[in-house]
Amino acid sequence: MSLSCFLRRTSSFLLSPLLLAIFFVPTAQAEYVPAKAAPVSGNTHRIILRAAALPSGQFGYQMVSHKIQSAEGKTDDVTGRYNDKPTIPGPAIVMTEGDVAEITLENGIPNTDQPVSLHVHGVHFDIRSDGTMKILNGVADQAAFPGKPYTYKWIAAPGTAGTWPYHDHTFGNPMLGAEDKGLFGTLIVNPKSGKVPALINGEIEEVNVSEIKREFILWMHETTFWGMEVNNILKGKQIPLWTNPTVGARLGEKVRFHVVGLGTAFHTFHLHGHRWLNPGTTHVVDTVNIGPISRDTFVVQAGEGVGTGDWHFHCHVIQHMQAGMMGDFKVVN
Repeated sequence: MSLSCFLRRTSSFLLSPLLLAIFFVPTAQAEYVPAKAAPVSGNTHRIILRAAALPSGQFGYQMVSHKIQSAEGKTDDVTGRYNDKPTIPGPAIVMTEGDVAEITLENGIPNTDQPVSLHVHGVHFDIRSDGTMKILNGVADQAAFPGKPYTYKWIAAPGTAGTWPYHDHTFGNPMLGAEDKGLFGTLIVNPKSGKVPALINGEIEEVNVSEIKREFILWMHETTFWGMEVNNILKGKQIPLWTNPTVGARLGEKVRFHVVGLGTAFHTFHLHGHRWLNPGTTHVVDTVNIGPISRDTFVVQAGEGVGTGDWHFHCHVIQHMQAGMMGDFKVVN
């Protein structure tokens, strides 16, 4: 059937006033209904973050204050764990299933009237904590403007254990934000059980999170690794590693890697000399595919079966390696 014939046959209903009314009457704004609040069974994290500019012209998140209140009402100020400057990636926020975080974001970016926000993956939040603008969420602008902070609430409900990204969704672009300019960071939610699976001495074991001595967070962005260490030996002290870093551990220490993708490129992460469990499976791997905002989290025993040395890690996409996307895992006695 020709196009002109089709149009003649269908013009009667295409131009029907009734159908036009059905298809083109604006949809009413959905009424906001808050989620039913779950009882807090764990700790409450009261956090102040600030988005700020770096001398490089990039941006980063900075921890201003982090206080943890237990279910019994005891408060512990852990702000000293963090660097006192904005970093890339931003501060790693560590929670446990059952915890709640109330995060107030300040906009400390100079010479701008642009909003900046926090959008998190993986955990629960209602639409007011989505970290987007009204053009997307239909409710309100959920971002910090200069002199006007914004508070978000994240709930690490049962089933949310894992490594999750948080990032800006508004700065410079009301739909995309500026995660590619440094406004991104990591949320680690540990399981309520306190145990994670790992390959230790060739056997699959449940390892206590408390046994993990160091956490290495590696973001893969285009052709660069951006890193942060959480040193559990030093009570969770966070050490910015910046780009293509060397990380280190003592022989036999249990360490956890958190590898996260960012940007538009796809990568293959490979760590020399070590093998680990592909998350959620019993498959043993030494290379994993990492796409934008996908993650791989795994525990290894440093130098297991191979001893000390400078164990290389890198993206196995040749062009990325050639551009310098590599670092070292230094295992010492």
